[in-house]
Amino acid sequence: MANATATATAGMLSPHVPGMRAGGRDMARLGMVRCWCRARRGKVVCAAPPSSVNVDVLMGNDLSKPHRLPRVVGMGSKLIGCGSAVPKFVISNDDMAEIVETSDEWISVRTGIHKRRVLTGEESVKGLAIEAGKKALEMAHVEPDEVDLVILCTSTPDDLFGTGAQVHTALGCKNAWAFDATAACSGFLVGLITATRFIKGGGYKNVLVIGADSLSRYVDWTDRGTCILFGDGAGAVLVQATAAEEDGFLGFDFHSDGQGYRHLNAKTSVGGTEEVIPSTNGSINFLPKKPAFSFIQMNGKEVFRFAVSSVPRSIVASLEEAGLTNSDIDWLLLHQANWRIIDAVATRLQIPSEKIISNLANYGNTSAASIPLALDEAVRGGKVKGGDIIAASGFGAGLTWGSAIMRWQ
Repeated sequence: MANATATATAGMLSPHVPGMRAGGRDMARLGMVRCWCRARRGKVVCAAPPSSVNVDVLMGNDLSKPHRLPRVVGMGSKLIGCGSAVPKFVISNDDMAEIVETSDEWISVRTGIHKRRVLTGEESVKGLAIEAGKKALEMAHVEPDEVDLVILCTSTPDDLFGTGAQVHTALGCKNAWAFDATAACSGFLVGLITATRFIKGGGYKNVLVIGADSLSRYVDWTDRGTCILFGDGAGAVLVQATAAEEDGFLGFDFHSDGQGYRHLNAKTSVGGTEEVIPSTNGSINFLPKKPAFSFIQMNGKEVFRFAVSSVPRSIVASLEEAGLTNSDIDWLLLHQANWRIIDAVATRLQIPSEKIISNLANYGNTSAASIPLALDEAVRGGKVKGGDIIAASGFGAGLTWGSAIMRWQ
């Protein structure tokens, strides 16, 4: 891969710009200035874009029809291992009926969920993530010290400042670094595509991506509209570098819309009436409270409407980038939120039920863990085989949503 370095003077870009090829073109944004760039003899020279070019379209500013430049070509990526872990404690729908006014029939008909797992005792998000990560490394036949990066996708870390570093240390990934990625139920796909970018543009070879969440900690167990939905779990995959022509990630598409935040959130709260500082003697004019988050708040109808309209469009966009059609999909793997959503999306995409991967009935909505958890069970159960094309999509709080077309290796 050619590397280009240029100074910030004489109309040239700075600093180091990886992945540019001599004679190739790319778009760059310097502050508020848009430039048409050409790599020449190791330097990237800026000029005004040709008059025939619709810059807004190229920069993705046409929201109704987002066109993008071809993605930078470098190393490809492939999925070579997966693993998962769930808590021991099971709560059935009948158990839920002892907590709130509901029934197995009421829950299963509306959601497709029959039971879920929740953390108890000494169990933790970190523990689940470690177990799932170990299994993924074992399947991939990759040693922990061969891992370059660990991405922990979670909205419920055991520590406010993140849990990824603790997980990577416990796994023995001594040559790697780690960070947490927070994007709620879209988190795993965000981490997965981020992994491919580190491989493509950063020269990384092995990236461990783990989705792990414990939303049971933030559920109002007196609200039957939300407490019946969520469970805890973890899933992991090992993404490995491969030749560009063998790239297993064929297309992807991501979006976010902060206006939808009001439909699904768990906001910071004042933490009750107990003050952190019991007495100020009038020296300060604020009274700090203990830190806390509110219970999960969700407008189910709006979330359903958002998912069944946005997810199919995202998958179609990913298929177009991959040069594929609906008929090329071997498996549809959606975030496991609600069976009615999964079924509605599959219907709009004209994908038959036998091509749907789902374990929602046994685990409920496990947020960032749901896609890798379902994938791991499908792979280990012999359903997903080498060369199969998977259309995956995550969607949820933020609001965020996206999709990826990938090949299982």
